Amino acid sequence: MTFEQLNYFIAVVESDTFFDAAYKMNISQSSLSKHIMKLEKELDLKLFDRSSRSATLTQAGEFFYNEAKQLVKHYQNTLKNVENFKTTHENKLHIAVLPIQTQYNLNELFNNFKRQNPNIDLQITEVEDDKLIEGIEKNKYDLIIAREAMFDKANFTTYLLTQDELVVTLSSNHRFSQYNKLTFYDIADEDFILMNPYTSIYQLCINELKNHNINANIIKTARTESILGSVSINEGISLLPKSNFEVFHKKNINTISLDPSIKLSVVLAKHKSTKYNFSIKKFIDFVEDFKSEL
Repeated sequence: MTFEQLNYFIAVVESDTFFDAAYKMNISQSSLSKHIMKLEKELDLKLFDRSSRSATLTQAGEFFYNEAKQLVKHYQNTLKNVENFKTTHENKLHIAVLPIQTQYNLNELFNNFKRQNPNIDLQITEVEDDKLIEGIEKNKYDLIIAREAMFDKANFTTYLLTQDELVVTLSSNHRFSQYNKLTFYDIADEDFILMNPYTSIYQLCINELKNHNINANIIKTARTESILGSVSINEGISLLPKSNFEVFHKKNINTISLDPSIKLSVVLAKHKSTKYNFSIKKFIDFVEDFKSEL
């Protein structure tokens, strides 16, 4: 039994003849009759008395007519509820982002998107690197904004937002403070103050030091503002994203580019298991247009 058959049956009951019902349902009269007979066979009920020229409902047909109307009504309500759910769900967008919104102008990105898409409920959750990975694994977010190195390309699709670079950060009184560029071999014997071990920047620094066969003396790990305080008094040097210095304006600190330079890409990422919906597509398209302004 299908809802198509139920609709054909209801049309016959509510029309004067099979011919009128067939015209109403845009089907041939013979096809309509076959559907009704198939329905009767499946139900093992005689729905129409065909002994006279005009088929009339049997007692069983009258009973089933009321049941059919309820079934169709419930089906239509279910379809409506499903559409409402899809609309509501697709108009919600949850994005997780590292604490990098200010240095990469992401607040402007989010605000402009909200202004242009007022019907999309945009939720932004700022999380540290370790919590971001945990959230990724639990599929808590629709999209993620973080450093590209955090994502496995086999599992994620990424869209470039902007690029940064890793720089040597040292006291203006340091012996290297007037250099234009430094290599890893120049700084191999320095004391390092790095970002906390759960951050992607820390992992990047450790990997680069290992790649250059440097057994670094890491005297401390901390948040950016604490690192800058220690570096300013020449307690050690650090390796930090250059964009940090657009947010933290600390005196007595110089930044020196690395040679060769180490690029840091910031990307929008979607797990490949997350299905595209209206809001996700809308945000990705918006980012593609907006990223040149970041």
